[in-house]
Amino acid sequence: MDTATRDRWLEHASQRMTAAGLRAGAARTAVVETLAREGQCLLTAAEIADRLRGASAGSIATVYRVVDELSELGLLHRYDGRDGVARFEIADPDHHHHHVVDEATGAVEPFADDELERAIAGVAARLGYELTGHDVVLRGRRRGG
Repeated sequence: MDTATRDRWLEHASQRMTAAGLRAGAARTAVVETLAREGQCLLTAAEIADRLRGASAGSIATVYRVVDELSELGLLHRYDGRDGVARFEIADPDHHHHHVVDEATGAVEPFADDELERAIAGVAARLGYELTGHDVVLRGRRRGG
């Protein structure tokens, strides 16, 4: 993630948390800054806590609480994997993408597809819905691999 995008998301996050009445305590700030640094990368709460070792982020329970708060504010996307583990990444309001999961390796790759976006909007319109959001996760095995 480039610096401008990271800074924009940090400002957006700060505004959303302030509007929600959440103070910028040490633990919350450490989690937010870690997520901004990682950018468009799916991380578990345990991985976030590992990156915060030595910082004043508190316990793993604190990290779980913070990522839940940020998800509820629309600042993070939450992906529940087939392994039962939730993974998080920042919800950049100016960059929308989806993920493909390689079932052989577990690797997760982001992708964007304008044709898919048009198809999803068309389906929502045909069903009589105003689309407010969507998530697409493709799963498969890389051909030839």
